[in-house]
Amino acid sequence: MANKKSKEKQLEAVQTQFSDWRKNRKGRRDRIPESLWDAAASLSDGFSVNELSKTLRLNHSSLKERVETIQNGPPEEPCLTTFIEFPPLNSPADSTEVSLELEKAGAIMKVHAKGHIDVLSLVQTFWRQQS
Repeated sequence: MANKKSKEKQLEAVQTQFSDWRKNRKGRRDRIPESLWDAAASLSDGFSVNELSKTLRLNHSSLKERVETIQNGPPEEPCLTTFIEFPPLNSPADSTEVSLELEKAGAIMKVHAKGHIDVLSLVQTFWRQQS
């Protein structure tokens, strides 16, 4: 019971912050400050997004998106692919084939070559580029 009253007091405090901001903003199209969005989203553990959006007069979808970001963490940035240039391969008379697959932090490099290649240089270059 005390926890519910505490949550309701927090909601009232955030509601007051929104009211004050709405009274003092310069124009109707001013963006809601991040601190207010954060305060509203932080109440999602005690209230539904629907309750919060109605009480605080916020766009339901925008609030839901922010609550999901808090709960799930920010979206992962995609891994950027980097082109690594290697020196040309020398093809000796014998037809040696080499297959190599390297992986680090989600990046994968696959090499299939005929002839002599400097595997050590290849591996060192790959590790340096991924740092």
